[in-house]
Amino acid sequence: MRKTKINKIIAIIKNNNTFLITAHMNLEGDALGSELSLYLLLKKLNKRVTIYNHDLTPDAYKFLPKHKLIKNNPKKNKVDVAFVLDCSDSSRAGRIENKLSDANIVVNIDHHISNTFFGDLNWVEPEMSSASEMIYHLAKKIKIINKNIALCLYTGIFTDTGGFTYANTNSNTHKIIAELMTFDVKPHLIDKEIYSLCVPDDIRFISRSIQKLKFVSNQKICWLAISRWQEKEYDLTEIIFSIMRLLKTPDVFVVFKKINKNRTRINFRSCSQVDVNKIAKFFGGGGHKKASGTTLDENLKESEKKVISFIKRFTDGKNTKR
Repeated sequence: MRKTKINKIIAIIKNNNTFLITAHMNLEGDALGSELSLYLLLKKLNKRVTIYNHDLTPDAYKFLPKHKLIKNNPKKNKVDVAFVLDCSDSSRAGRIENKLSDANIVVNIDHHISNTFFGDLNWVEPEMSSASEMIYHLAKKIKIINKNIALCLYTGIFTDTGGFTYANTNSNTHKIIAELMTFDVKPHLIDKEIYSLCVPDDIRFISRSIQKLKFVSNQKICWLAISRWQEKEYDLTEIIFSIMRLLKTPDVFVVFKKINKNRTRINFRSCSQVDVNKIAKFFGGGGHKKASGTTLDENLKESEKKVISFIKRFTDGKNTKR
């Protein structure tokens, strides 16, 4: 399937001249890494390309080449092709979703198991570690990879595998990374750019939050409800999860964040056979088997009660091997 999809995408690229690239809201490494690497690839082929995103680029990723060319206010004009990257649903592109109707062809490239196949051409591979890994295979087939493309691809794969520690990391991932490093990619500098961001107040906030950890089902479920969530240019959620994952017993981790009085953002992580995508999907969200999320139009307390009660069905009395 992969070879067929890549060949079709190459044909689309060859036969068209103007391209739009977008990714999901709440930008992170894989969204930006896949976007910018595809942008650089298309420019090498002398194509006219624009990246439009719903959100501004977080400070943590401003070391990536060509990030300053990303636009946030799309103009009404026709394009031949729109590439939508790392989006399980077109709505995840935010206001850029409206821009997709300007394209003659919409190409959906994604690795989320919850993808809705919204494109005219859908290349969806949940087995892939990241959208950046998928763009690597495209670039490899076209035979265009240089230092800047390698830097973007490495960043996307690195972040979406949790520094190569998540279950979506395999031998193929490491082979790709080994090749990308031949282009003088500096892992220690990328790690510093992305993760050395916290100020003392962030650490104090995380410390206060972690003290409120809750457990049920013989400590198989661990969660945290944060009533005063602090929106940042960078996401503290992953830092909190990295601390929670130090715990030996839990199979499922959940972070509830109060967005406003009647709206709660919920993130799930699994370190067992529990499929948190199924849990998120039940509540209108989605993602991956090991990492998913959703948003409920309910207050923090009701969301917490409803979701934890549902998760217990997946852990009570079941063998949830890691």
